Amino acid sequence: MTTDKEKIIILGGGGHAKVLIEIIRSGGIFEIAGILDARFEKGLKISGVPVIGKDDLLPGIFERDRIINACIGVGSTRDNSLRRALYEKVKQIGFSVPSLVHPKAVVSASCRISEGTQLMASSVVQPCSFIGENTIINTGAIIDHDCNVGRHVHICPGAVLSGECLVGEGSFIGTGATIVNGIKIGKNVTIGAGSVVVNDIADDSVVKGVPAR
Repeated sequence: MTTDKEKIIILGGGGHAKVLIEIIRSGGIFEIAGILDARFEKGLKISGVPVIGKDDLLPGIFERDRIINACIGVGSTRDNSLRRALYEKVKQIGFSVPSLVHPKAVVSASCRISEGTQLMASSVVQPCSFIGENTIINTGAIIDHDCNVGRHVHICPGAVLSGECLVGEGSFIGTGATIVNGIKIGKNVTIGAGSVVVNDIADDSVVKGVPAR
């Protein structure tokens, strides 16, 4: 059976990859060619998609197999550096990293979504917001109007950014955290789950609590 869908490769085969597999299938644009993950035996199927090897296959997949699309199937818990490294690796080879948006995400026509962004089910991005490259807006997270979210950020499930917030590159906003209107969060910041942020947060900080300290 032939298909005219473009092929895409997934880097990582954990829980985050399973979510992306469903998004890709629901979108109907890409055919998943396989998963690269050194932790799993070649041939193992994850949500029906075979593991075909490790990241060292990437140059051959791009040059020989002519697969030009990749997605980062690795999530993060506080540290986004692995996602960043994988994204930069595939971009250096020449891959395109398409944004992946669940059909039940709500995305304003006036917001800007960068390459590699992943918007999960029931996430919301409101008008005039910007989402940077390789950023996750996870299940049920809300980005309200006029927010600016940097590159390689993870907004975890159920987190809320009120209007006009800024989140710096590499930051991690924990599950169910709330950022009040107009707050500026620096680069590489970690905000604990359930925290309420009412003051600006400096670069490289770790904060938690209600209010977050």
